[in-house]
Amino acid sequence: MRVALLLVLAVAVVGCESMRPAAPAPIQPPPVTAPVRVVGKPADAPKRPIDVLRVSATQPPSPPEADPLVLVAECLERDDNLGAATHLEGYVRQHTDQPMFRLQLAELYLRADRKPEAKCHYERFVMDAQAGPVTLRVHLVTAHIKLRDIAVSTGDRFGEAFHRGAGLLLLVKEQDAVPKRDDVFCEEMLCKALTALTEAKQQRPGDSRVRVYLAEVHDRTGNRHAADAERAAVRADVVSGVLTESERGPLLLR
Repeated sequence: MRVALLLVLAVAVVGCESMRPAAPAPIQPPPVTAPVRVVGKPADAPKRPIDVLRVSATQPPSPPEADPLVLVAECLERDDNLGAATHLEGYVRQHTDQPMFRLQLAELYLRADRKPEAKCHYERFVMDAQAGPVTLRVHLVTAHIKLRDIAVSTGDRFGEAFHRGAGLLLLVKEQDAVPKRDDVFCEEMLCKALTALTEAKQQRPGDSRVRVYLAEVHDRTGNRHAADAERAAVRADVVSGVLTESERGPLLLR
C-alpha cells in the first residue's frame, strides 16, 4: 500500500514539472572579430602626377582637329562653295598676315552668291595689298574688277564708276615698271579713268577716296591745277574720310 502511494506521488510530481514553461536559453555574446584594416589611400586623397599619367596612358587619344584648308578642299570637291568659304573664313581670321587667302575667300563668297561678304573681303584685300609687297599689289586690278562687277549686279552706280576708274588707273601705273611702256595704251586708259572717276564724283561729291584717285589721274594727264584742287578738298576732310592709310599718306606729305 505504501509503495503504491509513493508511485502515485512520483507521477504527480513529474506531471507538474512538465507543465512549467521552459527556461530561456542563455544569451551568447557575439564573437569577437579583428577590425578590418583599409589598405591604401582614402578615396578623397589627391592623386599623384604619376597616377594621372597612368590613367591618361590607358585612355584612347582624342582625335586631332581637322585642318581647315583640308576641309575647304573637300567642300570644293563637292562644289560646296559656301561650305568652303565658311571653313576658309575661320582660317583667314586666324592668319590675317596672309591676304591672298582673303582674296580667295572673297572669290568663294562670290561663287556662292554672297555678294555682301564678297565685297567686304575684296575691300579688305585692297587695303592690305596697298600697304603690302609688290606680289600683292599686282592683284589690285583684279579686286577692283570684282568690286565693279558686284556694284553692277547690285545697282550701285557709284561703286561701278569708282572701281572702274581705280582699276584703269592701276593698269596705267603697272605700265610704269614696263621697260617699253605703251604710251598710247596709257593715254587711252587715263581718259577712260578720268571719265569714270568724274562720274563717281558726281554721284558722291563729298567722297574723299574718289577725289584722291581723280587727283592722280589729273596729274598724269598734265592738269596740275585740277589735281591740286582735288587734294585740297580732301585735306579738309582727311581725318573723317574713308581713305586707307596708303591713300592718306601722300596727302599728308604734300
